[in-house]
Amino acid sequence: MPEDRTVKLTFRLDADVHNAISTMASKAGFETNSFIQQILTNYAIEHGGMAETNIKRLLASQEIINLTVNLARKLYGEGKFDENFVLKVFQHAMGDAQFLAKYERAIGGKAYDVGVPGKTPLNMYLGWYIKNAVGAEPQLHTDGKPRRVQVKNEPIQSYTLLKEGSGPNQHHF
Repeated sequence: MPEDRTVKLTFRLDADVHNAISTMASKAGFETNSFIQQILTNYAIEHGGMAETNIKRLLASQEIINLTVNLARKLYGEGKFDENFVLKVFQHAMGDAQFLAKYERAIGGKAYDVGVPGKTPLNMYLGWYIKNAVGAEPQLHTDGKPRRVQVKNEPIQSYTLLKEGSGPNQHHF
């Protein structure tokens, strides 16, 4: 998932196909483009000629993303949303030994260690997925930039403060 491992694509899609995929994405708690990315990744894993190490990396990342989205939606549904929701979701996830093991496999190191190469890109994506899963919006400074918080002794070193948005399943990306 690191940026140097990605390729940006632009293509046209029939509007009815896009609407159907958008509906499926919203129901699953994903932004439409992320959902399309998962569909294509799954197809490539099942039918492509990728190396086994790349398949394992992609599957581990996708599993962590899906678990995190489901957890974010669960916590949101329990009324646990606040401005520190990204941190709260991470903390709950790390309290689950199975999630922790999968996360560490996906990043290629220990969750609480600093400088693990796989952490930064995955954590960045997870923060984004958490926000989108519950339809939240970033809190902004007066200059329009997101308000971020630095933390220590957590799997993440920083995160964006959130505010209520449209809620899950009510946003159309």
